[in-house]
Parts: sequence; C-alpha cells; structure tokens
Amino acid sequence: MTPNRTGVGPGGLASGFMSVKFRVQTGFNFSSDSYAIVFNTSGDGTTPLASTLSNNYAGYSIAIVVGGSGGSVQAYAFYYYRPNNTAQAPVLYPIGATPQQLILNPNSNGQNTEFSVIFDRVIADFSVSATPTPSASPSASPTPSASPSASPSGSASPGATATPPAVAEFWNFNFFVVQGQVTQFESEGSLGIIDSLGAGGGTDTTYQSPSLDVATAFDTTFYVQAGTHPSIPDALTGGEIANNP
Repeated sequence: MTPNRTGVGPGGLASGFMSVKFRVQTGFNFSSDSYAIVFNTSGDGTTPLASTLSNNYAGYSIAIVVGGSGGSVQAYAFYYYRPNNTAQAPVLYPIGATPQQLILNPNSNGQNTEFSVIFDRVIADFSVSATPTPSASPSASPTPSASPSASPSGSASPGATATPPAVAEFWNFNFFVVQGQVTQFESEGSLGIIDSLGAGGGTDTTYQSPSLDVATAFDTTFYVQAGTHPSIPDALTGGEIANNP
C-alpha cells in the first residue's frame, strides 16, 4: 500500500479538509430531489433528525446540499442561524464557499449511485457580519461566491454583530433525501424530507450518528438503518466520511 503524500490524509485529503460520499439505491433524481448532509458542529452530541418540526432543528449547524436541474448539479453550503428567540426556527443563510473550498463530484463511482463532496472545514466557522432578520423564509440566493476569498463570507441586513456557537472537536451528522430544488430547501431548511439514515426514514426521531473527532484522521463507512424507507431509486443506502485534521 502506498502511503499518503506529506500533508495528505485519508482519501488524499489536504490538511483541514473533509470528504463525504453520499450513496443511494439505484440512482439520483436531481430533477426533483436534493440531497443534504447536515452537521452538528456544536459538540453537544445531538444528531440532526428528520423530524425538524418536533425538535426545532436541534443539532442543525451547517448543511451541504447537492442539487440542480437541466444537467447543472452543484454543491451549496448553508449555515443555520438561531435567533435569540430559540422557539423560532433557525434562519438558513448561504455560505459563500469558493470553488477551492467546496468540490463536488456528482457521479464519483461512475454508476450514478454516489456523489462525493470535499470541503474545507473552515466553512463551519462561517459567521454573519450582522444579525439576520429572523425569518423562516430568507430571500438570499444560494449561489456560491464568484470571487475566491481567504474565508467564507455572507451578507445580511445591517444590525448588531452576531457570533454563532464555537465549532467543537466532535461533530454529529445525518443524510437526507429532500423533495424539491435547492432554492426550496433554502427557504424551509428541511423542506419535504423523504429519507434519512435513521430507521424511520423521512420521519425518523431516533437515529444517533457516530461522533466524528475532526481533530483526528479517519475514514469511516456507515449504512442506513433497516426500517421504513421509501421505494424510490434515490433511497439512501449509507455513505462514507473521511477527515484530515
């Protein structure tokens, strides 16, 4: 086995990067569905679940969403901003990740059943420069920044400075198949979840993801829990997450 090059970790990742492989049954349906990887970067051990209405998006910190139509499939990164009134649903804001910070391979196994996203973990440090106006349906467009920058940036209406919770060493996650395009996901944050890694599929309330120590190098594979999952080509089968600290 050939060792990794200096500075390159599991899966050939550069230091500070993570890769995610998202796998489905027999094929993606980018014309009508989107695919979300949601991370909880707070370190509180909560897994983001499909049942967002019952738990007010507990464990939702950032999302990487893959979708598109007309042959144009892209990856987008979003941050869940929580207003001071925690009873209100979080506001979803696009992270202006550069092409070097968010890299998509829409058919990484050549069979249209797996896509891969490589991203710079610095995007989890995203913070808005001003307090967003609390709203369940922000109007910002999920278009990645066109000009490269040293760190992700976002825009919001003028107001007091807002700082999100610090990014912790241990992350939790979940994968979702979502009905609708990325713009619809942005307006709702979890619009029409069809499937998830948990046994309850699109309405699961019990899944507990592995805890990812992002301060270490790892490459872990996992599978969807047996249970109530839809009979569709893009029902989840599992995935793989690799990290280089």
